[in-house]
Amino acid sequence: MLERVEKLVSTSIGEWGDVSSLEKRVCVYATGSYGRRDASKISDLDLFIVSKEEDLTRERLISGLEEIELLATIVRVNRQLCLPDPDADGSFLSVHKVSEYLVGLGKPSDDADNTFTGRLLLLLESYPLFGKDVYDHALRECVERYWIDFHDHSDSFLPAFLINDILRFWRTLCVNYEAGSTGPPEKRRAKNYKLKHSRMLICYSAIIALQAEYIQNQTISPETALLLLKDSPLNRLDVAKKKIGKGGFDHIDRLFDLYEKFLCETDCSKEILYEKMKDPDYYKSCLSEARQFGDSVFSIMQEIAKTDESCQRFFRYIAV
Repeated sequence: MLERVEKLVSTSIGEWGDVSSLEKRVCVYATGSYGRRDASKISDLDLFIVSKEEDLTRERLISGLEEIELLATIVRVNRQLCLPDPDADGSFLSVHKVSEYLVGLGKPSDDADNTFTGRLLLLLESYPLFGKDVYDHALRECVERYWIDFHDHSDSFLPAFLINDILRFWRTLCVNYEAGSTGPPEKRRAKNYKLKHSRMLICYSAIIALQAEYIQNQTISPETALLLLKDSPLNRLDVAKKKIGKGGFDHIDRLFDLYEKFLCETDCSKEILYEKMKDPDYYKSCLSEARQFGDSVFSIMQEIAKTDESCQRFFRYIAV
């Protein structure tokens, strides 16, 4: 399915623009289930767009008309795939410059401009559908910004800056869920179920992968981080499994089993999932599995922290 969407995006852009030119200037990347590489035939297509810019003027390398055509293409692709239109009537669809993902990093404007969400989703659950070179450039620029102090601590670098942003993103998702308490209870229940599986997975698979890497080398280079972040969340955990002890190994296997069940339960339309969530017993069972999923994530991090004192230090930065 992912390959079909990728081909469709490129073909549709080719109907109005020069593909070889555009793919050097702009990237379209998928987030959500497509970004995690676990999409089904009925998954929504969530997309972000990032443009490179002139070195001196910082002007985008995509014109206003090209932006209009690109956004219209995304809407057409959605409809060709018989998927729902973009959320919020398309108000989140816009072209960000790579520098906008960096200049607001750590500042209040980061949230307001939606660059915080775009950057964290780029790092945690993204897949390039168009413009892979620009995608790699954007990822590399973000990682280098988080690793700005690496050269002063290359033998013991712990990416506290990135960890804090991932935790902030996770807690923002949790707060947004709590704030969105209006509407039918079945919708709130479905959102809670997804929050405690797929959303938790993208955040903590990255933290666990970084934590496991720290076990082996007592430091994490930007090159290693880039490889980990480009991987899918489940693959990150698979890589981490090879670096940690037996206790953590077992918990990761448990995590895989629980996530597979989650994917099976949510492989249906939103309407069907909402209908299932109306049953209190069904929702109670879902909550129980969600708690087990979160417990397994915590147990993995605890097991890694037991390895030695330096790993306890990493774990401390997650909590304090």
